[in-house]
Amino acid sequence: MKHTALALCLSLTLTSLSAFATDSSVAPTLTTAQLQTIHWQASTIGQTQEFDLSSAGQTATFSDASGKVLALQLPADHGALTIRVRSLIEGKQVFAPNVLVLDQQQRPAAFYPSNQFSYQPASLLTGDRLESTLKLSPAPGQKSIYLLVYTTSRDLQQQTVLQGASKAYAKATGNQPPDIPDPVAQHANSGQLSLKISAERTNDTISIGSTSIGNNDTTAIATPLSAASSPAVTEKAATTVALLPATENYFNQQIRQAVKAGDLSQALTLLQEAERLGSSSARATFMDNVQPRH
Repeated sequence: MKHTALALCLSLTLTSLSAFATDSSVAPTLTTAQLQTIHWQASTIGQTQEFDLSSAGQTATFSDASGKVLALQLPADHGALTIRVRSLIEGKQVFAPNVLVLDQQQRPAAFYPSNQFSYQPASLLTGDRLESTLKLSPAPGQKSIYLLVYTTSRDLQQQTVLQGASKAYAKATGNQPPDIPDPVAQHANSGQLSLKISAERTNDTISIGSTSIGNNDTTAIATPLSAASSPAVTEKAATTVALLPATENYFNQQIRQAVKAGDLSQALTLLQEAERLGSSSARATFMDNVQPRH
């Protein structure tokens, strides 16, 4: 029996799979004329790319968008694609991304609204950010697919609650967090985006486009659900193997320097990263250096 329907298999990079459904009501509708006004920037696989939308973004060309947009053309003949999208929080502002994926014929194939991007506190090498990971599987025969990243007027009315340094410090030291408001980042119409695109072989993907290019099959919009309640996890689980002495000493030295400089937020970030890697002395180093001297 000839199978002509397009199967959509959805997943985010979560510790466990969530339930998914299709929903075309929240995805933007772009006319042919609007698509023709978009300049698609060629993107490569295997590199982390940084985009400053305030200077490099395009002006929105469709009604659902508000502010700058990022339009990328991705190679579709390298197998399944994993795309980590980060929107960096700077100056208490952040760009809340929505991602529309189009197939080779620029027909909408998958949609990730802004609520699928979860807040991730600062780590050793990366600041506070909104983040999600997309897994896409271009159908055979396609040379390119397209990513359109934008924010909406609805997003601009919202804000993201951040992890305050004082509360993080209290939790790390085993104390009751202070009853003070959490800092927030207001959503903005431009910002700093970081995309890392890699190719891999996996079945845990969204199929993009029809296996028969040029036919009249209808492509559904795929919207993942429940990701807001299950933050995306893009790193391997913490190892239980002890750190090498040189690495252990490096983290302890950096923690001491951060505390001495009065940068408790950085010291806590280093502590968390060290323990994630298996440090057995980072917490003691932190506690010894933050305790008042007599």
